[in-house]
Amino acid sequence: MEIILVKHYRRFHPNSDYKITRMSYDRLFEIYKFRPVEGREYKKRPIIILGCSYAYGLGLRVEETLGHKLSLYTKRPVYNFSIYGKGLQNTLYLLQNNMIEPVDNPEYVFYIFMSDQIRRLYSTVCFEDYIGYPIYKQDKNGNLVLKSKYYPIYKKFYTYYLINNIYQIYFNLPNRVKHSELVNAFLKEIHKEIKKKYPSAKFVVVMYDDCRSNFGLNLNPSIEDGIEIIHTDDLSKVMLHDNKYHIKPDDFHPNGNAWDVLVPEIAKKYNL
Repeated sequence: MEIILVKHYRRFHPNSDYKITRMSYDRLFEIYKFRPVEGREYKKRPIIILGCSYAYGLGLRVEETLGHKLSLYTKRPVYNFSIYGKGLQNTLYLLQNNMIEPVDNPEYVFYIFMSDQIRRLYSTVCFEDYIGYPIYKQDKNGNLVLKSKYYPIYKKFYTYYLINNIYQIYFNLPNRVKHSELVNAFLKEIHKEIKKKYPSAKFVVVMYDDCRSNFGLNLNPSIEDGIEIIHTDDLSKVMLHDNKYHIKPDDFHPNGNAWDVLVPEIAKKYNL
C-alpha cells in the first residue's frame, strides 16, 4: 500500500523544497526533513529532542528553535527528531524501526509533550498530509501492539474530523485515568527503546503547560522506570500562556521568546 506525502503547513514554510511523492510509510523519513543537527563541532555529550511541532519549532526560523538555542547555550550537539503534527505513536515507531540518525553516546533525551498529543493517540490530525500513521493499541496485559500503519481514507474527511473531535472532547478527553495509563505506557515503551540504543542516556519528559492545559494527566512512572517528568510552569516563574510567547495570537506554538525562558532553566536543572 502506498501513501501520499505533500508539504505540511506550507504557509509556515513557503520556501520549502518538498514535493508530492508516492511512497510507503517506512520510506517516509527518507523525504521528511528533521531540523538540522546543531553544534556538531562541540565535544560534550549530545542531546536528543523528541516530540511534535512544539519541539520541532513550527513557524520558526532555525535560530529561534529549541534545538538551536539549547545547543548554543550548552555547547553541545543537539539532534532534533521531532515531527510536526505527530506525537507518541510516531516517536515509538521511529525508535523501534531505527529511522533516526545514529547519535554517539547522548547524555539526555528530552521529549516535549503538549496537550493535543492526547487526542492524537486516538485520531489523526485533520487533513493529514499522508494517510500513513502508526496505530498502537494496548493488549489485555497493557502492552502496546502495532495494529496498523494506516488510517482509513474516511478519516481524512472534515465531517469525520468534526464528529470525532466532538466525541473526544465530550466523551474521551475527560477520561483522565484512561489517558494517563495510555500515555504512561507509551513513555515506558519509548524509554525502553532509548535504553536499548543509548544505555547511559537519561530520559526526561517536559510537559509544556500551554493554555489548553494537559487535561489533568497523572503521569507517574516509577523511579525504577527511569523516567523524569517536569513541567514548564515549574521550571520558570514566567507563565507561557501570554501571546508574547506564541508564534501568533491565535496559535499556541511556542516562539523564540518561550525557548529563551526555558533553555537556561533546563540547562541549569540538568547541569548541561
